Amino acid sequence: MVQLNQREDGFVMNIRALVAGICLLGSCGYPLSGLAQCSGGGARPAWVDSPESVTDEYFFAAGVSDDTKAPLADRISSAKQNALKNISEVIEVSVKNSLILEQSRQEKSGKAINESNLLSITQTSTSASLKNVEVIDTWEDPKTCAIWLRAKVSKQQVEQGKRAGLAKTLFGVLNDQLAVAQNDAASLDTRLSAVDAALDVLPRIALELIPEASSAAYYSQLLQRIQQKLGLSRNELDQAKKTLGDADSLINQAATQTDESAKSKLLGSAASSYRALLAKHSNGLPPLFGTGDILFKLAEVEEIRGNSCGAKSYYQQSADAGHLNDRQSIAKKRGDALACSAEDMERALWRQHFEGRATVIVCYYHANADQGVWHKACDDLNNIIRPLGADTTIRTQKLSPAQLKELQEGGVPENLVEKGKLLLGVFASGKMNNRIDKESPGKDREFQFEGGMATFLVEDGKTLFSDRFQGKTGWNPVSPQMVMDVLAINVVKRWREKFSRFLRHVTD
Repeated sequence: MVQLNQREDGFVMNIRALVAGICLLGSCGYPLSGLAQCSGGGARPAWVDSPESVTDEYFFAAGVSDDTKAPLADRISSAKQNALKNISEVIEVSVKNSLILEQSRQEKSGKAINESNLLSITQTSTSASLKNVEVIDTWEDPKTCAIWLRAKVSKQQVEQGKRAGLAKTLFGVLNDQLAVAQNDAASLDTRLSAVDAALDVLPRIALELIPEASSAAYYSQLLQRIQQKLGLSRNELDQAKKTLGDADSLINQAATQTDESAKSKLLGSAASSYRALLAKHSNGLPPLFGTGDILFKLAEVEEIRGNSCGAKSYYQQSADAGHLNDRQSIAKKRGDALACSAEDMERALWRQHFEGRATVIVCYYHANADQGVWHKACDDLNNIIRPLGADTTIRTQKLSPAQLKELQEGGVPENLVEKGKLLLGVFASGKMNNRIDKESPGKDREFQFEGGMATFLVEDGKTLFSDRFQGKTGWNPVSPQMVMDVLAINVVKRWREKFSRFLRHVTD
């Protein structure tokens, strides 16, 4: 028997030794009868009859070349290729079965490896393993002169190849799921499912085999942050869905009422719910609704109420807003069909802005050493917006020095703003001038305020409207209090005019 002991493309092989050995045995030529004359390589080994086998440490396979008329080098090459082919088939079957078994144990990411990926991993790991195949035995059949080669490869090396291929594929799956989870255009359910799948597949990835990969802790923390954010979105979506469903139910109940008072109350509650949704989700809340969808519902409520101006305004706004249900053309047609005077339309605009809205009113003045709640200003503001349906609260606490300073510098203190509520404010800061009234018989004093004034409307920390200006009042012979009361009337009047233009989108 001739032993092969020189590595060639992964095999231990010495072709010269094999050729020389066979020639010494008289097998370099063929008799005239065409039958091969060879003495063979000893007794027939057991592995020839069982060419493929597996032990705890190795995969074994054999290859044979039985074309005795071919040159010896070609016969050896043919046996080599057959051995490679046979051992690669053994490796492929083992790797594929191992992957399928592993996949069957997974839950959320059980289909992370599809048929294409499975084939790719199997082929990649097989190719890597073939680089480490060794020929460990040869035999020449004395009867047929067929040359047999036996090869082996370490199970550990096959496993390493499989782990590298699997890691690469699963890392691709992880990145795909991450892309879906971070895609704001995807549905919430799709994104949450992607996070679950990514978290499930992460522990299966041998990240140390992926040069460009970050640590497992990094991906875990990233996915948990996304999951937490989307979980809050899910809760928000569920709550909004309930609010929307309850409001729709109120509309249906109102349709069955014969009592106008009960009907009006139901419609008002529904409208308040719709406006609350609109205030909280000013850009809509896919996949539940778009801004235009809620405006359309409000328009229908106003139309049922007989408020043609309110309905017309909402329909017009709905026609220009985003919809999940494509009803812009219907909204435009309905809005155009409704008649409404300019005065009625403005009243409807004001009502739409304040009706059902929790609104905190803050009024404050500072003049010389005197400061406090500006009651006249608050009363006048309240008398304007409360009849529109606003749920008003007047803030009676004294401002802190820090709050007063921020207002004087043109800001609005964050701690004045309450979540989910409008903040409507009026502020004046300056000095109270006084002089002797020369025209008064008793030479009494008269008073004048001089300084800065401001009105503002804030929603969820965002200033919707702001008007700041400097000025001074006329001289008043009564008292500083009367000066501030008259000033309050004029400041609120200015706010009403300015805010009306703001609602109508008219610029100065």
